[in-house]
Amino acid sequence: MKYEIKEISKTKKKVEIEVEAKDFDNYYNQALLEIAKEVELPGFRKGKAPQNLVEEKVKPELITSEAAEKAIRDNWMNFLKESKEEVISQPQVEIIKIAKGNNFVFSAEFEILPLIKLPDIKKIEIKKEEIKVEDKEVEDSLKWIQQSRATFVEKDSEAQKDDLAEFSFSCLSIENDPLKQDRIVLGKGHYIEGLEEAVMGMKKEEEKEFETPDPRDKSKKVTIKIKLDSLKKMDLPEVTDEWVKGLGKFNSIDELKEDIKKGITEEKEIADNQRRREEAIKGLLTGEKFEVPQILVKREIDFMMNNIKERVPQELKISFEEYLKQIKKTEEEVEKELGKSAEEKVKGFLVLHQLIKDEKIEASEEEINQKIEEMLNSYPNKEEIRKTMDKEKVSLYLEDEIKREKAFKLLGC
Repeated sequence: MKYEIKEISKTKKKVEIEVEAKDFDNYYNQALLEIAKEVELPGFRKGKAPQNLVEEKVKPELITSEAAEKAIRDNWMNFLKESKEEVISQPQVEIIKIAKGNNFVFSAEFEILPLIKLPDIKKIEIKKEEIKVEDKEVEDSLKWIQQSRATFVEKDSEAQKDDLAEFSFSCLSIENDPLKQDRIVLGKGHYIEGLEEAVMGMKKEEEKEFETPDPRDKSKKVTIKIKLDSLKKMDLPEVTDEWVKGLGKFNSIDELKEDIKKGITEEKEIADNQRRREEAIKGLLTGEKFEVPQILVKREIDFMMNNIKERVPQELKISFEEYLKQIKKTEEEVEKELGKSAEEKVKGFLVLHQLIKDEKIEASEEEINQKIEEMLNSYPNKEEIRKTMDKEKVSLYLEDEIKREKAFKLLGC
């Protein structure tokens, strides 16, 4: 196999591959053998006719076409191994020369990762913030634990703050808007604007209408009809050492508070680490501008769109189609809006990938196996998982993860 690569752009190349006649004849014979297995000729059982007779009866174009497919598949894979090109798309193949007894020539156009000139990483400064946990944060978390273990008792009086309200509602401003059910603890402020205020003072089975900003146009209002299906009073447990012991590993309120503080500290450290990594990526992006492969941007947009389609029914309790109607946009318009964010994410991936290449960051087999064991140890049935998992795919994923972690460590985060 011989090949010649031509650069079309910074993210696209074209290779012309030539397969020697003797090798193409081997592909031709393989194709003929497979076709012969399916051919029926008078006087012979299916697949038992001599190949020379089959070759006479079958259209030559069929055999050469099958041979070409085999030759393209094998030699394309050989080209990828030899050239080390970082191909990110399926090749667009064009046959240039094909005939039995002659060299077989085809071209393949493909997209690649761009070569990026990064700035001096020693000049990228990432400051680590001092992590502090205020007493109020600990008290708020303790109150959340207390509320999470509260009991609720049915009540017939008016709805008040901290009551658990279960309700049905629909939008009267939307034709045939389906009735939806939900529940909230009043006073938390995490729902449709104006809904909590409307529920306050209502009694079980009571109905009410209220206005709220139209999600499709905030300058307008829509009317929501709500019915209070159930109302329950929150009964909070008293926070004592005895109550704390019932939570598990704690013997006192102070021990629980210390554990809460430790948890909040870890969360803040994770958040700060994420911030520093984002700053590091921004620093890497201060180098020379580069062309972003649009195929990667499209893949990221598709991923983000699928995420939206999964979240909308779960979080908003409406279909994706209804969501589009409410925001007055088409799916194509939403995709277009996601374009900038998707491109930024791809840029981040590309500069980090370039850093890994520039610094020759590797992941050893020992490191990968250690990661696999750590992953398996998180499962109670780890030996069953070990038997069924695709070790090659898992290893490749963990290899990339290890390299990324080393790259961020090199950047100081």
